[in-house]
Amino acid sequence: MGGQTTPEDGDDQEEAGEQRRERRGLIRQLLIDWSPVLATVTSLVVRHFS
Repeated sequence: MGGQTTPEDGDDQEEAGEQRRERRGLIRQLLIDWSPVLATVTSLVVRHFS
Protein backbone atom coordinates (compact mmCIF):
# COMPACT_ATOMS: atom_id res chain seq x y z
CA MET A 1 0.00 0.00 0.00
CA GLY A 2 1.02 3.61 0.20
CA GLY A 3 1.78 3.93 -3.50
CA GLN A 4 4.16 1.00 -3.64
CA THR A 5 3.72 -1.36 -6.56
CA THR A 6 4.01 -5.08 -6.23
CA PRO A 7 5.32 -7.32 -9.01
CA GLU A 8 1.74 -8.34 -9.78
CA ASP A 9 0.78 -4.70 -10.32
CA GLY A 10 3.67 -4.30 -12.74
CA ASP A 11 2.54 -7.37 -14.68
CA ASP A 12 -1.01 -6.02 -14.83
CA GLN A 13 0.26 -2.67 -16.14
CA GLU A 14 2.37 -4.38 -18.80
CA GLU A 15 -0.58 -6.51 -19.87
CA ALA A 16 -2.85 -3.45 -20.00
CA GLY A 17 -0.28 -1.60 -22.10
CA GLU A 18 0.01 -4.53 -24.49
CA GLN A 19 -3.77 -4.70 -24.85
CA ARG A 20 -3.88 -0.96 -25.62
CA ARG A 21 -1.22 -1.37 -28.31
CA GLU A 22 -3.13 -4.27 -29.85
CA ARG A 23 -6.35 -2.26 -29.81
CA ARG A 24 -4.65 0.73 -31.43
CA GLY A 25 -3.23 -1.55 -34.10
CA LEU A 26 -6.66 -3.00 -34.82
CA ILE A 27 -8.24 0.45 -35.03
CA ARG A 28 -5.45 1.68 -37.32
CA GLN A 29 -5.84 -1.34 -39.60
CA LEU A 30 -9.63 -0.90 -39.67
CA LEU A 31 -9.24 2.74 -40.71
CA ILE A 32 -6.73 1.81 -43.41
CA ASP A 33 -9.02 -0.93 -44.76
CA TRP A 34 -12.07 1.32 -44.80
CA SER A 35 -10.40 4.56 -45.91
CA PRO A 36 -11.49 4.24 -49.59
CA VAL A 37 -15.09 3.71 -48.50
CA LEU A 38 -14.95 6.61 -46.05
CA ALA A 39 -13.42 8.86 -48.71
CA THR A 40 -16.19 7.99 -51.18
CA VAL A 41 -18.95 8.54 -48.63
CA THR A 42 -17.41 11.86 -47.59
CA SER A 43 -17.18 12.95 -51.21
CA LEU A 44 -20.83 12.06 -51.82
CA VAL A 45 -21.95 13.95 -48.71
CA VAL A 46 -19.96 17.04 -49.72
CA ARG A 47 -21.43 16.94 -53.24
CA HIS A 48 -24.94 16.53 -51.86
CA PHE A 49 -24.67 19.57 -49.58
CA SER A 50 -22.82 21.78 -52.09
